[in-house]
Amino acid sequence: MAITIKLIAQKSGFSASTVSHAISGRNPGKRSLSPETINKIRAVAQEMGYRPNLLAAGLAQSKTYAIGVLVALLRGDFYERILEAITEVVWPEFSPLLAVHNYDLQRERREIDLFLGKRVDGVIAACSGREENIEAYQSIIKNYSMPLVFVDRGLNGVDCPVVRGDHEKTAFLAAHELQKLGHKRIIYATAGAKLESTELFKDGYRKAMGEAGLEPIVLHPDLAVWNKQINRQLAADVVDQVRRGDGPTAVVCQVDWLAYDVLAQCELHGLKVPDDVSVMGLQDCEPSALPAISLSTIRVSFEDVGRQAASVLLKLINGEDIGRQTFMIEPSVIMRGTTRAI
Repeated sequence: MAITIKLIAQKSGFSASTVSHAISGRNPGKRSLSPETINKIRAVAQEMGYRPNLLAAGLAQSKTYAIGVLVALLRGDFYERILEAITEVVWPEFSPLLAVHNYDLQRERREIDLFLGKRVDGVIAACSGREENIEAYQSIIKNYSMPLVFVDRGLNGVDCPVVRGDHEKTAFLAAHELQKLGHKRIIYATAGAKLESTELFKDGYRKAMGEAGLEPIVLHPDLAVWNKQINRQLAADVVDQVRRGDGPTAVVCQVDWLAYDVLAQCELHGLKVPDDVSVMGLQDCEPSALPAISLSTIRVSFEDVGRQAASVLLKLINGEDIGRQTFMIEPSVIMRGTTRAI
């Protein structure tokens, strides 16, 4: 027997209209549904095995009930957790279609064309940040009238909402926490392209060092791409700096995964963490809390980024005018075993 809106209404105790709007993500008239109501109805729908008739609904409303999610990389758990949170918000009306560009400009354009060809109902993208693809993103909005939301970074010339962590504050907090522990020679390391987000992180670090009257030390290879070998080489360069007689006593890495490579290089060269050098990451990836790693870091909730991005996209799909707002997720400090006072 097919599970219908009416059957879900009977089991959940809500009206068929409320059930329909909770599942579709649209507000019923001038009312808005509480998150508790939406979650309860969707849980009942999932339990009953509800599957919307996407073909019939799509023909009637000119919708595909799919959204494109374009991410930069599949490494760590950054985009994985964002994707899970997006799915949590948009299901069951929309299914995310995942694509990865790996900072390859041609691949990025090809994936955008794929979304356009499939006529998805909206796009959430972690763009490469390269101006060569501004026109491709502009076409999503101007030529196809598709809602577009950026995550992690914006792109000058593309007028759409952006959902990201407060990058400047994140790096500022990392350097500031190390200063509170007595560190004065603090190095900041990052790899990959010089993106808007990367520059904001560096600005936050420099601000913290400047306010304390300390000299900033930045290691940032001028490379348009990122790969594991680049990460390992940068970690080796960081440790070379630490091993100098007047080298830094603390390291801030833009991502936790770079910090893991720094920890590995420290072990390889006989440096003890945190006795010889304190190491701090940014993001708080899941492995960072493992006892064997216990990485001090600044946490930004990837889940909150994904949920906020999905909520903004649904509002755009439903016709709300949001403009080019930036929604920032607040960071928080997590001190673990890789840092100490000196």
